[in-house]
Amino acid sequence: MVVCPQCPDEDDPLEEDTMNFYSSPTLLKLASQRLLREEALAISALKDLPRDLFPVIFEEAFTGRYTKILRALIPLWPFPYLSKGTLIENSNLETLKAVLEGQDILIAQKIHSSRCKLRVLNLRNTHHALWRIYEGSYEHEGLPEFMTQKYPVVNSPDCRENKELTVTVDLKLDEDGMDESATYLLQWAQQRKDSIHLCCRTLRIHGLPKAVCREIFKVVHTDCIKDLDLSFLNPEEIDFLTPYLRHMNNLLTLMIKSIRGASYMDDFSEEVDEENISRLISPLPTFHYLQNLYVHDVIFLEIQLKECLRCLRKPLKTLSITGCFLLHSDLDYLPYCLNTSELKYLNLTATCLDHLVIDGLGFLLENVKDTLESLELEFCMMEESHFSAILPALSQCSHLTKVNFYNNELSLPFLKQLLHHTAQLSQLTYEVYPAPLECYDDSGVILSHRLEKFCPELLDIIRAKRQPTRVIFATNQCFNCSGSYVYDLETQHCLYQKVLLPD
Repeated sequence: MVVCPQCPDEDDPLEEDTMNFYSSPTLLKLASQRLLREEALAISALKDLPRDLFPVIFEEAFTGRYTKILRALIPLWPFPYLSKGTLIENSNLETLKAVLEGQDILIAQKIHSSRCKLRVLNLRNTHHALWRIYEGSYEHEGLPEFMTQKYPVVNSPDCRENKELTVTVDLKLDEDGMDESATYLLQWAQQRKDSIHLCCRTLRIHGLPKAVCREIFKVVHTDCIKDLDLSFLNPEEIDFLTPYLRHMNNLLTLMIKSIRGASYMDDFSEEVDEENISRLISPLPTFHYLQNLYVHDVIFLEIQLKECLRCLRKPLKTLSITGCFLLHSDLDYLPYCLNTSELKYLNLTATCLDHLVIDGLGFLLENVKDTLESLELEFCMMEESHFSAILPALSQCSHLTKVNFYNNELSLPFLKQLLHHTAQLSQLTYEVYPAPLECYDDSGVILSHRLEKFCPELLDIIRAKRQPTRVIFATNQCFNCSGSYVYDLETQHCLYQKVLLPD
């Protein structure tokens, strides 16, 4: 048990600091806010409004929920692209209806306004700016820089259909179906399928009401789906989805997570129904373009790993197997699989390796030494013998920019040995190492002053070869409070943190 002296009593309240940031409104915003107060005047003025003002007016109308103005803006939108993912994210149904009704007006017009160039309505939660413009589709001299950024057209076969509008969206389906905004959008697109192309980029299925699922695939073009997240399903539900999966010809990312009947929440038993477990992944079709595979919280993966990789037709960029239970055969198989020969990102976080001989992992690292950029072996319960097996190959991974070895059991002498190897990796910009075992007493209590004493010497090992950018040494989390002591490179002191090592 790891315990730190910072643990608060269970009854102590945790205070949260809230900071509010205010910025003075620009003259443009003030003018648009004044205009919006006179709704009828604002609508009549849209035809003569300089196009540079449209994004500002739209944002103000969206924030203030001026639905009539939003409805009038769409048929006159002077750019080919409009992005507002929060329409779906926040279940803002009335505002979403206003935008879609504006599109209905545009579709119904036999002669479109010469000002309107809208072709793509992006409702994805992309965290981009409000608007994006396709470069070259208008004369952009004099426009601000943020109005002239490139936004690539995705060349999915169905996206080339000659329709009035493409609506791009991310959808999530759970046991209760979809939220009201997503449901409304789906019904709206279905009724206008001759004019509207609904392009779903990310589909998350976290529970499977089959009737709703069928309705989704009546509208959504499977060729458009790039990212698929299958979570909290059972083998029978994956069987149901397989016919749809076979048509996801452009899938780039697949996540399989927390499959029912194979998660840590189930009763652990030595007697496992292997036939039932094998059905989790074996029905999956071949994915010709898959680049990123994530498998999380699936115990007894050993009889699935070959099935997972069998589904691929080109080498992966990302292989993430986290919170799983692996056997020797899994690690032995990885270096001989052609689909893992060009990995850039390898993540085995929370996959216990303490019971394994991990020579296979060393062979895998040697195979990908010319491509690997990120290696995460966090919470793997690795000991010094395990690291000894991979150190020679690790030293050859010259393109690594990130390593994370947190929460593994290493003594101070061996940690120094590890650092002598990673110090030679000149591209590293993010490094996380476990505090040495000498930073705990015999009862597992954290001795933070020891970490503070050891770290300058540990950093000197790296500085002898290169200048570190971000290096973190951290103790295990306290059993009581989940806090940890982290050595901060800037202050050169140990700091107590409640939230450990943000990405």
